[in-house]
Amino acid sequence: MFKNIERKKLGDQVIHQLQEKISLGELKPGEKIPTETELMTLFGVGRSTVREAVRVLAKAGLLEVRQGDGTYVLDRTNNLEPLEHRLRRASILEVYEVRRALELEIAKLAARRRSEEDLLAMRESLAKRREARRVNDKRSYVDADLLFHLAIAAASKNSVLTDLYFSFSNTVRDALDKLISDQELHKNQISIHEQLLAAIERQDEQAAVYWAAQNLDRTMEDLQASLGATC
Repeated sequence: MFKNIERKKLGDQVIHQLQEKISLGELKPGEKIPTETELMTLFGVGRSTVREAVRVLAKAGLLEVRQGDGTYVLDRTNNLEPLEHRLRRASILEVYEVRRALELEIAKLAARRRSEEDLLAMRESLAKRREARRVNDKRSYVDADLLFHLAIAAASKNSVLTDLYFSFSNTVRDALDKLISDQELHKNQISIHEQLLAAIERQDEQAAVYWAAQNLDRTMEDLQASLGATC
């Protein structure tokens, strides 16, 4: 049913395979998924990797963990609360964990399917980002950053992924507003975004996923440090 996975990027691959089984209907709404121990054996990974994957998919509304009973596939037809409302209740780190899983798939598909028009939109948003950084305009910087990532989502040519990413936009914008100080604006990762664009331009899917992960992982590290400092 499941494929044994490579040692690198274990969590992302477990998430992808479980998500795929759910979307294809191989794991049906209301169905109990294999136990934690069974998933460890099926995937050939450790307990922490399985737990992280289940936690991310639960936060995304695909799985429900029932203490003492197991983990079940959620029936999304009964989950009528708008995603935007759920995101407002979620923590910033929770949103970024789900965003990471989403954005890696988007980067891969964008590298495969991008058009020249898509690349132009990405270049223009990065140019706006650089200019905002130069004049120390944090609001314009955040706006341009989001435009860049939305352009990548559009390049995936998957309307569901694009809509999901757009749903995250306001929450991500709020997080970046809080995270980026005037000083941090000048040390932000312009080069990582340029590397991501270059990978998409040359249609290197593996590199695109790598640079997308680098960007999000550094942002999550900064968020964790920032939240720790305010505790």
